[in-house]
Amino acid sequence: MANKLYDVIRKDYKERGITDLDTEPVMPPQESPRPKPVDRGPQRPAWHKLVVIGGALLFVGILYIIGIYFVHAKVTITERQIPFSLQETQIDIVNQKNADPGRLSFQAMVVTDSVSRQVFGSAMTTSTTKATGKAVIVNLYSKSSQTIKSGTTFTSASGQKYVTQSKVTVPGYTGSGTKKTPGSVSVSITASGVGPSYNTTGTTFTISGWSGANAKLFYASSAGSISGGQNGAMHTLTDSDKQQATATLQAALNEKLSRETRSQIPDGWVTFPGLQFTSIDPSKMVLQGDTIQFNASLAGTMVSYLIPRAALEQTIANKAVSDHLYPDVTIPALGNVQVEPVTPLPTDPNNIPNDITVSISGQGTIITNVSKDKVTEAVIGISRGSFDHALSGISEIDTASYSLMPFWAPYFPYKADRITVNVK
Repeated sequence: MANKLYDVIRKDYKERGITDLDTEPVMPPQESPRPKPVDRGPQRPAWHKLVVIGGALLFVGILYIIGIYFVHAKVTITERQIPFSLQETQIDIVNQKNADPGRLSFQAMVVTDSVSRQVFGSAMTTSTTKATGKAVIVNLYSKSSQTIKSGTTFTSASGQKYVTQSKVTVPGYTGSGTKKTPGSVSVSITASGVGPSYNTTGTTFTISGWSGANAKLFYASSAGSISGGQNGAMHTLTDSDKQQATATLQAALNEKLSRETRSQIPDGWVTFPGLQFTSIDPSKMVLQGDTIQFNASLAGTMVSYLIPRAALEQTIANKAVSDHLYPDVTIPALGNVQVEPVTPLPTDPNNIPNDITVSISGQGTIITNVSKDKVTEAVIGISRGSFDHALSGISEIDTASYSLMPFWAPYFPYKADRITVNVK
């Protein structure tokens, strides 16, 4: 048995090329034992990973859809501000009733008022003056107009007679039956005689040429008081007191006329000191009274030439910025600009010219008003990266920024009502 084993070994050595049977055979390298796998618990199937990845992609897709279809945008705009300076730049302005659309125009506003104060008569005088005032003629007689000549006699309810000072035309009535609306017109009247007996706080008149039943259809009534009638010794002021009283009343009347004018200027219209004229006739100041203490009164008129503010601002911008036309501008400190008539303007409210020429001088800042609708139209539906390019064509914009909600939205809203434009 041992010989058989030896023969097997020898044969093996021979096959391996080993002739020395006493040499210890080289054992083949043994593989290192593999490490024992770590127990990681139950393994999840491969489809679970696909579900997680798919869910993540679905979530990202939903956010993307929200960012496109439910986005809101806020755009903040800073308008361009352009300094300007004009020196005696002339502009032609036409009367509003003759103005073409878009052309600079003006209208005249007339304010009449009076002031009075208590004075002490330091002198005596003899006065024989006639009472004066105004009357309103009423026409319920016919639908056609009626003409009243200058010098027509009005007779008051107490029998005093007054004379019209101008020719007037009274419009006819409108409507019919109990719904007639009378035509009417105002006319100045003067007492036919001197003295205080013609003074009245209010009365009605019959009109010469209209009697009987017609007198109830065509008549007149006083518009306010009729005063100034004097006859006999009156208290008055010395020359020095007259000068002082006149100066005081004129200053008070100028201030009152200016205040009343400012309160009556319509919205959107402006005027300037150079376009306002006050007419005060000191010779018509009442400086006489029946007693030692009486009222000194003075009346006057202020004529103001009014200009539409927006049209004036646009005209100034067109003159000051010649390289570009901005369709809508604002000049905040417009009151710092001087506007003066090139030629003297009429101060008579009944003689308003058809056109005037003014000279404009001064400095200021033109703000180019941005149309919010134009901004909205420019950014609707654009991508985030196109914002600057989309607004680059709006010359009124100085700077612009935006924010989107949600913040990851790739595009601006496709609906205008989801875009808010704020102008600083």
